[in-house]
This record gives sequence, structure tokens and C-alpha cells, in this order.
Amino acid sequence: MGRTNRSRKRRDKMNLIKKARYEAKELIRLKRTLGIMETDEGTGDHNTMESLKEIATVKTGKELKKERRTKEEEELRYEMEEAREKGQNVTIVNEKTGKTHIYNTKTLKDQHGSYPPWFKPKKTAKRMRKKAHAQKKNFKQAWTVTNVPL
Repeated sequence: MGRTNRSRKRRDKMNLIKKARYEAKELIRLKRTLGIMETDEGTGDHNTMESLKEIATVKTGKELKKERRTKEEEELRYEMEEAREKGQNVTIVNEKTGKTHIYNTKTLKDQHGSYPPWFKPKKTAKRMRKKAHAQKKNFKQAWTVTNVPL
């Protein structure tokens, strides 16, 4: 049988009240641990924020998102620069068979396009996914519907 929404709504309402109460207690506990508030008195928000700025850096959610976004953009830019660089060719001779392989340091492929025997397929797939993601993220459409001549 299905559950009734009536009890669920009541439970959600009670949980909201409980959450608000616990948030207030948690804030007081945090202030005590930081040494801002010694007793329960003096819960003035203005004085608290000033003293909090002396102890720790206060950032809003928007600032944190912006920092994260810029960090991701830097990583993508680095990956794209890495993609533009051409690797060096290194010649390796197999001791058992005596065959020579010319490996590229960037792609890690030899002259036949195959990876060395010690290279793991999972690692290859991971590199290819990261590379594809970076290219897709940096893709800019050259034309749009507004630019197409009639």
C-alpha cells in the first residue's frame, strides 16, 4: 500500500524546525571554538562578523564558485597548451627481438601507432577522456543561425 502524504508533510515540517534549532546551536559552538564568543551573551551579529574577519577569511558562495571556475579554466588552458605542444621522438631498441621503436614522448605511441607494452589500457582511456573533455569544453561554434546568409 502507498504511503500517505499527510504524515510525510508533518514529518518534514518538524524536521525543518529541528534543523533551525540545531543550526543556531552549531553556530554558537563554532563561535566558541574560534574564540569569538566566550559566553552565551553578546550575540551581536555586527561585532561577531568583524571579529570573525580578523580570525578567518569570510567568502560568499559566489566568490567560491568564481574561484573554482577560474581554477578549472586554468587547468583546461594548460591541457590545451599541452595538446598544442609536439612531443620528441625517442628511439628504443628491444633487447630480446632487436627491433627499434620510435616513441613520441607526448602521445606515447610508436611509429606504427601502438602503445608500448607497459602502458595500461585503462590509463590510455582515461587520458583520451580527459583530452576529449578539454577539447569539447574549449569548442566555440564558428557560425550560428544569425550569421548564415539568406
